[in-house]
Amino acid sequence: MVPALPRSLALLACCATLAAAPARAADVPAPATTPAAAEAQAALWLRDPAISPDGTRMAFRCAGQIWIVPASGGDALALTPAGAYAARPVWSPDGTTIAFASDRFGPMNVFAVSAAGGEARRLTFAQYDQAPTGFTPDGAAVLFWSAGLGDAVETGPIPNTHEDGRQLYQVPVAGGRDTMVLPNAAMEAQWDPAGQRLLYTGASIEQPFRRHQVSSAARQVWVYDAASGHHRRLTGGAQESRSAAWMPDGGVDYLDETSGSLNVWHRDADLGHPVQVTHLAGEPVRFLSASRAGDLAFAWGGGLYRLGHGAAAPERIAIHLLRTDFPGPHGWRGNALTDVALSPNGRDFAVVARGEIAVASIDGRFVKTLPHTAGEERGPTFSADGRRVAYAAERDGHWDLYESAIVDPEEHEFSQATRVAERRLTTGTRDSMMPAYAPDGRHIAYVADRSSVRVLDPATSNDVEVLPPGRTFSYDDGPWSLAWSPDSRWLALPVQPSLFLGNIALVPADGSRPAERPVPSGEGQWGPEWSPEGGMLLWHTDEGDLAGAFHRRWTADLEGAFTSRRAREAFARRLMVPVVGDLPPAAGDRGDGQLPGRPATDPRDNAAAHEAVPRGPIPVEIDGMADRTRILSQAPGQIVFGTLMPDGVSVLTVEQSPNPKGDGLVLTGTLRDLRRESRRTLFTAVPYQPGPPPRLARDRRHLYVLSRNSFDEAGTDGLTEIDLQRGTTRLIRISVDTTRDEAEARRAAFDQFWTLTARKFYDPAFKGVDWGAARQRYARFLPSLEGTRDLAELLSEMAGELGASHTGAYVRPPVPPAERVASLGLYYDERHPGPGMKVQAVIAGGPFDTGDSALRPGDVIDAVDGEPVPLAGGLRRILRDRLRQVVAVSAHHPDGTAFTEKVLTVDLGRERDLADRAWSERKRDAVASLSCGRLGYVHLAAMDAASYRGAASDIFGRFGAAQGLVVDIRDNGGGNLHNNLVTLLSGKAYMAVVPPRGGPTQDEPRDRWTKPSAVVMNAASYSDSSLFPLAYRDLHLGPLVGDPVAGTGTSVWWDQSLIVPGLTYGLPELPYHRLDGTPSENHAVEPDIRVPSDPEAWARGRDPQLEAAVQALLPPGGAPCPEPAIQPSRQP
Repeated sequence: MVPALPRSLALLACCATLAAAPARAADVPAPATTPAAAEAQAALWLRDPAISPDGTRMAFRCAGQIWIVPASGGDALALTPAGAYAARPVWSPDGTTIAFASDRFGPMNVFAVSAAGGEARRLTFAQYDQAPTGFTPDGAAVLFWSAGLGDAVETGPIPNTHEDGRQLYQVPVAGGRDTMVLPNAAMEAQWDPAGQRLLYTGASIEQPFRRHQVSSAARQVWVYDAASGHHRRLTGGAQESRSAAWMPDGGVDYLDETSGSLNVWHRDADLGHPVQVTHLAGEPVRFLSASRAGDLAFAWGGGLYRLGHGAAAPERIAIHLLRTDFPGPHGWRGNALTDVALSPNGRDFAVVARGEIAVASIDGRFVKTLPHTAGEERGPTFSADGRRVAYAAERDGHWDLYESAIVDPEEHEFSQATRVAERRLTTGTRDSMMPAYAPDGRHIAYVADRSSVRVLDPATSNDVEVLPPGRTFSYDDGPWSLAWSPDSRWLALPVQPSLFLGNIALVPADGSRPAERPVPSGEGQWGPEWSPEGGMLLWHTDEGDLAGAFHRRWTADLEGAFTSRRAREAFARRLMVPVVGDLPPAAGDRGDGQLPGRPATDPRDNAAAHEAVPRGPIPVEIDGMADRTRILSQAPGQIVFGTLMPDGVSVLTVEQSPNPKGDGLVLTGTLRDLRRESRRTLFTAVPYQPGPPPRLARDRRHLYVLSRNSFDEAGTDGLTEIDLQRGTTRLIRISVDTTRDEAEARRAAFDQFWTLTARKFYDPAFKGVDWGAARQRYARFLPSLEGTRDLAELLSEMAGELGASHTGAYVRPPVPPAERVASLGLYYDERHPGPGMKVQAVIAGGPFDTGDSALRPGDVIDAVDGEPVPLAGGLRRILRDRLRQVVAVSAHHPDGTAFTEKVLTVDLGRERDLADRAWSERKRDAVASLSCGRLGYVHLAAMDAASYRGAASDIFGRFGAAQGLVVDIRDNGGGNLHNNLVTLLSGKAYMAVVPPRGGPTQDEPRDRWTKPSAVVMNAASYSDSSLFPLAYRDLHLGPLVGDPVAGTGTSVWWDQSLIVPGLTYGLPELPYHRLDGTPSENHAVEPDIRVPSDPEAWARGRDPQLEAAVQALLPPGGAPCPEPAIQPSRQP
């Protein structure tokens, strides 16, 4: 563990001289590793250095604040206050103002403040993160990037949240309208002193701190000429190049990884041959900035360095920083619940909140929090008497099982217990997780080392392996659904006959025989559940069409298998009992096995049904179970829970569906009577948080669901209790004390990330990186971090050493309601200076696409609900906190005619979806025009079910008669679809069906495309979207057109930390290989027709990559179609 420093501390960076060119790596002092040295260096996480234009001062970031220090070192003064994260400081040309980004109001927006201190001015009002990159040469405006829709014509990429979905803007320092500078991504942009040329870093889909990438997806430095509109790529290698700064002689200094690690390089005024300036090894140089005289500042190894113009070597800057903080833990009482377990006594339930476990009374009035630790607890399970709770806890980097029990024998409600004692149940070297108490309370099944299942007797410590390693692969640490039989003699559990196929297996709890699949199936099975008396084993099974290949549960059936022939016979007898008639609902518990208050059958009918229920334990006869199966659900659906009710003939199913009134999901519960062949809806529209399935109470009268907080990502309202008799719901609000010391929580999250990477990274050799040494190097910085963004950046740097895709961490904190921007579904002329905002295009399907709206491109919006559109922030500012509201929009035509219309606003997610669809339709129309209607076009925005279904619908419905097909996967961030997509496009006609008397004909196969196709791709075709063109090329299905695609074909688990709220990090764990053994990771997919992405062509409304794909599919020598002029329209 890293020793903690006092909260009032001095951050010391010792003076050291580092070699500039042509120094050797040995000249750089290695980081000290002794405990004393680690403490001395613990607070050296200094970032974002920005040297002032006159070279006398330096702004930098530490602990989430911006500080200023003399460039020679000394005392640093805080420019921004604690409590709000601030980053990316940039100086005005005269050195009087500093612009920076801060999450003071939620998202990272742009602010400006005097370099001498004072009140910061908010300059932008966006819902998505933004950051400044520099100033205009006259110092009047701040350059910044922002991820918006961009320009309806000139923005090339489809609207997206990656770097290439950003545009470059400027905003007056004094406040005012932000206007577009470039319609496409330009990171780290800086004007030359004359304002004629703009240096910028091109976009990449990779996280910014990944190292050693050699591909077209690596960032490169570009130069934009304002007079000609010409974009020139300055760096031409396949390694990372970035953070360029102008030198006094007109040359450029920048960071480049050509030497193996990011170092400073220089090009002279003609931007010709590069020369390496620094030769630092082991760590990358970061955040290069330059003064007017050419003095450089950068970060390396946690410290800040200055290289004077003409100096032989950089020197480390000594920084003395005083800060004061209040001691003690910082925490909160919250209701962000992620799991729930019901007590058999029906009076308590356990929840997991921020990685802490608490037991609450069924009304939520009493809450007993189990012992607090810095690490994570998960997977609570109750003993049969409800007096004990077992769970898994990660402590000291190791998962073990623990049990907390009520001490006082006179106390029976866990939530009201005055004293609870904890004991450790498992010890040793293996990780123990996901416990499940047996119904008799004597045994606990659990998962060991994420690969085997064991059964523990806590009383005797007897521990038996019932499922050995090798039969499963644990992709994430989600629940394994270990289901005990009612008599505690059998376990139903998941196994994998192959990597992407799950089946249910049965195994005796004593391990006396190997686990067997009772119903081997090529369709996925998951979620085992026993009927109340144990006569049937139920599970979910994938619908037998696309889901089996996709390996995602689009729709499913609820299937059951009788555990014995006697159970099957008893079920058949129950179905044969005649239905005499319905009687009025009876009150209370009738003891008839049906839901209280539901229509009952004749009493004689009930008696006969009870006689059909088997007496005593039912033997499990695995042989023959495959012949004793039955589909229990009415039809395939998005079933999240299903079970057989105690009467033995009623099936409860719960399905999820999109919320028709907004974002998120809702649940619908139905009861199907197999004897009557009737179906009743028990409840509808219950908000649902994806995660743990609904929990059914032991009396099977109440269902419990974790409910989202008004569909807010921040957490849950609590637990929703559904009365299955009345169909009513009751929200049980729970407030759980999740107080943690934030520094300890960050350390625990750091350790968890390191350990998970050590256990799951796809290369057990870590690509030659000493992962243990990396932990030591980065752990010493933990005491100087403040907040989640600091931790995410530290983890990204550490993961970046592995040189792999899908690494790093990010933070997406919830956006406060007051900062959520509503949308009118419009493209705006982002160069219009105001007043008002000029409409460039109306997005099809948006609020103004009504058919009778008077709003047209060129109109100017003047006010909303009578409030004039402000110059600063524009419409986005006054549309905050107006989601899904009817607003009165006042506008005027170019001739001055004013009008007002009322529309219902949408959120920015809906706006982006509509803009994506409109972008795809424009490309589809362009392909039709370029090919004279001979070719079809589909764009897949993601490798997911919705994209596949949309593409398949267009391919066979809209383009069935087309001669060829253009498949566009540009800016596709991945998913899991390559198998389906390759299969869809790999059809070869083998037969035709021709009606003898005329009519439509049909080639076979009818469910595959059998004609020519071409794929358009770019450097942002990522993850599964890189596997698809690789397989497409290897199968010789058609030409690949566009940019090379980096090899990023590795399956990832994006783990959302429960220890540090809002933190998510990537764990790439499943590599894909070509059949010759070549890994897809880090091996680029080269196009057959290379057409680089061209921002100049985009600005003219052209798409050269799409044009090349069309030409590749048209017959050679055919008459070309006239080139269409792409113009803005009401449907951009």
